[in-house]
Amino acid sequence: YAIMAKNNLWRMIMTILAIDFGGTQVKSALVSEEFAIEKSLPTQSSPQTLDQAIDVIDHIVTSVEAKLSGIAISVPGTVDTEEGVIYHGGLLRFFHGFRIKEVLEAKYHLPVMALNDGKAAALAELATGHLQGVTNGAALVLGSGLGGGLIINGKLFQGSHFQAGELTFILPVQMEKVEPSLMRGMTLSAVGLITKVNEVLGNSDLKDGLAAFKAINAGDKTVYPLFESYCRNLAITILNLQTIFDMETFVIGGGISAQPILIEEVNRQFDKVHHEIDFIGKIIKRPKIVACHHHNGANLIGAAYFLKQK
Repeated sequence: YAIMAKNNLWRMIMTILAIDFGGTQVKSALVSEEFAIEKSLPTQSSPQTLDQAIDVIDHIVTSVEAKLSGIAISVPGTVDTEEGVIYHGGLLRFFHGFRIKEVLEAKYHLPVMALNDGKAAALAELATGHLQGVTNGAALVLGSGLGGGLIINGKLFQGSHFQAGELTFILPVQMEKVEPSLMRGMTLSAVGLITKVNEVLGNSDLKDGLAAFKAINAGDKTVYPLFESYCRNLAITILNLQTIFDMETFVIGGGISAQPILIEEVNRQFDKVHHEIDFIGKIIKRPKIVACHHHNGANLIGAAYFLKQK
C-alpha cells in the first residue's frame, strides 16, 4: 500500500496542465508524463482581448485540483520559445508581443512553455503518434487556415525566426498581384470547405461539418467536385513539400482529419498528381499520408511534450 500510495503521489506531482487556444474555443487537459490525457477540462470560449485570455488561463489553473509540474500553452502565431513571447497570434492578434512565459511563471511559480499550435501537433505525433520513430516527417493541420510542423532528423525544426511550417502563407506562382485569398491558408481552410459545401447544399448552418461530410460521403454530385478539388490542392501542397524536404510521412490533423474519406481522397489525388508528369513519379519518392493519431488532442499533448523536453 505504501508503494502504491507513493506511485500515485508521483503521478499526481508530475501532471502537466496543457491549454490550447484556438480561433473559436480554448481546450485544456491534464496530461501525464507519458503524454496521455488524464482528464479533459471544460471547454472555454476563445477570448477577444488579452485581459480575457489571462482570465481564462487563471480560471483553468485555479480549477485544477491536481498538483501541477508545469503549464504548457499551444497558441496560433509565431512563438519565440526561447524568450516565451508570442507574435501576431493568428486569429488571436491581441497576443502580439505578450511575454507569456514570464507573466505566467511569476504568477503561478511553475515552469511554463508556449509553442505554436501546428508545431505542437507535430510533436504530439512524434511523441506517441504516427510520427513516432520517423526521422523526417510533417504534420499539416487543417482548420481555419493551414498549420504545420516539421520534424527534421528526429527533432522539431523551428527555423531561424521560429516560423518554419507556417504553411498558411504559401502563395501560388505566376501572380501579377499578390492576392491573400489565394494563400494556402485560405484555399485549404477546412472551415472554408465546409462553408462552401453547406452553401451549395442550401443548409442554414454553414459551419455544420457533419452535414457537409454526410453529403460528401454520399458522393453528392453537387458538392463532391468541391471536395475533390480541395484534396487535389492539398495533395499538390504535399508534393511540393516532399520535393523540398524528402519526408517519410505526412500526418493530416484538424477536425476533418477524422473523416476517413479525406485521407482516402488525398492519397488518390496525390497518386494522380505524382504520375501526371512521368519523371516526377519516377524520381520523387512517395511519402505515407495518414491521419493524425491524436486528432483534437494533438496540440495539448504536443505542448506538454515540449514542456517536458525543456
